[in-house]
Amino acid sequence: MSLFNSHNKDNIEIRPRFRLLTCFTEKDILDKIVNALPKQQDVVGEVKGSHAFLKIPFKNQHYWSPTMEVEVKNYYDDESKTSIRCVLGPKQSIWLMLMFFYVGIGVLALFGGMYGLVKWNLGKESIFIWAFPVAAFLFSIIYLTAKYGQRKGREQMLYLVSFLYHAVDDENIERL
Repeated sequence: MSLFNSHNKDNIEIRPRFRLLTCFTEKDILDKIVNALPKQQDVVGEVKGSHAFLKIPFKNQHYWSPTMEVEVKNYYDDESKTSIRCVLGPKQSIWLMLMFFYVGIGVLALFGGMYGLVKWNLGKESIFIWAFPVAAFLFSIIYLTAKYGQRKGREQMLYLVSFLYHAVDDENIERL
């Protein structure tokens, strides 16, 4: 069993994304999503402008429950078609926490590592030289934690994707 479960070629992504093409208009697609939401007990969401935000109801959520952002707009190559861009990921608070850790560790590694390298070039010993390998290890831990969370929320993620396909209900929908 692979650690990576994405359908895209880039298997290291934390927030899977995909795009669909349909013949319906933007308004039709958003109306279909709005009309399908009350019929579902396992998906809640809201539509704002050309975006729809779908998630799992609070009673069924766990720490790694996914959310899905759906952006609907005219397809740039063919005006008669509409593009549906979808991004799946953890809740915004989880995503923000992961990015905070990545940036914090990166900044500490950069400045600590630079200080350690300067000391090393001057012929002095410094524990800060270990900032780079420690940061690489911590990056790996955070990445594997995110992949674990993605694996844990996989069924709910597939349910959100299935809901979108059923809500749009287009036989000729095309995945790009």
